[in-house]
Amino acid sequence: MAKALKQNSPILNAGGGGGENEEEEEEIGGVGSSSTGNGSTGTDEVSSSFSDLFTIDSSISSSLSTTPPVFSNLPPILEEPKIKNFTRKPKLGPNDIDIDSIIEKLLTMSSSSTNSSPVLRAKNSAGNSNNKDEFFIKPYEIAIICAKAREVFLNQPSLLRLSAPVKVVGDIHGQFNDLLRILKLSGLPPNSNYLFLGDYVDRGKQSLETILLLFCFKIKYPENFFMLRGNHESANITKIYGFYDECKRRLNLKSWKNFVDVFNTLPIAALINDKIFCIHGGLSPHLTNLKQIEDLKRPTDIPETGLLADLLWSDPDPNVTEWSENDRGVSYCFGKKIVDNFCKKFKFDLIIRGHMVVEDGYEFFARKKFVTIFSAPNYCGEFNNWGAVMSVDQKLMCSFELLKPSKNK
Repeated sequence: MAKALKQNSPILNAGGGGGENEEEEEEIGGVGSSSTGNGSTGTDEVSSSFSDLFTIDSSISSSLSTTPPVFSNLPPILEEPKIKNFTRKPKLGPNDIDIDSIIEKLLTMSSSSTNSSPVLRAKNSAGNSNNKDEFFIKPYEIAIICAKAREVFLNQPSLLRLSAPVKVVGDIHGQFNDLLRILKLSGLPPNSNYLFLGDYVDRGKQSLETILLLFCFKIKYPENFFMLRGNHESANITKIYGFYDECKRRLNLKSWKNFVDVFNTLPIAALINDKIFCIHGGLSPHLTNLKQIEDLKRPTDIPETGLLADLLWSDPDPNVTEWSENDRGVSYCFGKKIVDNFCKKFKFDLIIRGHMVVEDGYEFFARKKFVTIFSAPNYCGEFNNWGAVMSVDQKLMCSFELLKPSKNK
């Protein structure tokens, strides 16, 4: 049985793991009562062009005589000009940005750290006394991306209601190369629909690339690409675990504030076909009806206690029957009985969450009514864990796509 590895927070802060696999594209059998093997492999490229073919209508009257003209001053018949096809991009206004170009650059990025990738990252000039690791997207462009993403998130509810098929992805934590592996393995949007469960930044070396690619996909495909809030999408937590420092080093503090403004608008939970409940952390003793989630006001910071804190911070515990204190120092732990009662009350078949490192990338709890998904393999370069993505098909049959641990983060 895979063992869950908790992360303690400095603020106020099961069984059924996958076996060994030789290929990272290999799928695991069904979740719950179903099994399938419908893994998909996406492409590595995103391209977008707007091709407009312009032709000139210069038809000549059929009544024109083929004999020489009577009047010597009749103007000659001009040959129809030849117009070549060309690609024309729409003009960008002062508050616009070329999202397609940014997505393409990020998807073709192959560096394993923030210190390499000459194509995508501006080189430091010899006279740069600060020796900053400059980011290839400028702060004013990031401000536009954040403003657009914020608008999209606020136009969607706190409790998303989604339809299968969908790929469900757990914590990424700035492991950008592994995010690219996920997109290659599971397919690019809009060919694949996605739901991410939160914790996009902190700890990994490339939180900026990670969160910007996700935001750009959200802007471009708002009805195919969905993101929930994790406990790390918070001003206080990012100051402790790395994203604040990365923004300060590679951009500026204003950019960090722009990101936090978007974090405060992220949806909280999602339902897939009204049968699968998705959340970053877990359940709450304060949650008695789903309208409470729908009524959560955004933008908002994450409080230290209460419903929102529990949904993003709580954990399952096989040694607990109902509720107990959480070793993280915030929120609660809950037992199998709580999961059973919750699923029975709301007629859910499954609860999917992230938030916790698990050895095999996924781990079941409460007789497969509850599953943890973690999508950052070899987390922090220390745990040697697998990463997993859950694939939910149209019939709600669930399977896993796995990522081997990798040395490069």
